[in-house]
Amino acid sequence: MFLTVKLLLGQRCSLKVSGQESVATLKRLVSRRLKVPEEQQHLLFRGQLLEDDKHLSDYCIGPNASINVIMQPLEKMALKEAHQPQTQPLWHQLGLVLAKHFEPQDAKAVLQLLRQEHEERLQKISLEHLEQLAQYLLAEEPHVEPAGERELEAKARPQSSCDMEEKEEAAADQ
Repeated sequence: MFLTVKLLLGQRCSLKVSGQESVATLKRLVSRRLKVPEEQQHLLFRGQLLEDDKHLSDYCIGPNASINVIMQPLEKMALKEAHQPQTQPLWHQLGLVLAKHFEPQDAKAVLQLLRQEHEERLQKISLEHLEQLAQYLLAEEPHVEPAGERELEAKARPQSSCDMEEKEEAAADQ
């Protein structure tokens, strides 16, 4: 069967695979064709993240299906690997925080409600929204100069005679 594999920002290719191929094998093929390292790839089918140790047939991926590839930037991967041994799952950490502020049974109930709401929201996310989010997160942030630097720069700049006249007029008006 043929699959279409698409990167979030436009690049795509068609790959011939069998339903018995593993997701890890598909990642290798994508790596060769689209030049995206396997360890940077997250493959999605109908919004579901594909696990490396499963087969395409486990996800009911059939002929002419479309697989989306989300790339994880190398910097984020390095940070993730550096913190991984110390990092605990999000829900465990959140449970610890809730336990500080609620009685044990209330903390457990709040955590369960948060997980449920999280799952419901994940089910509603469309690929279009994921693409928009990816573009937003990958866009360069505009450089914002702190206000204090502008004030220091203005004080350091030699004043022209026009600037001095404006200040004198402003002082006279008061």
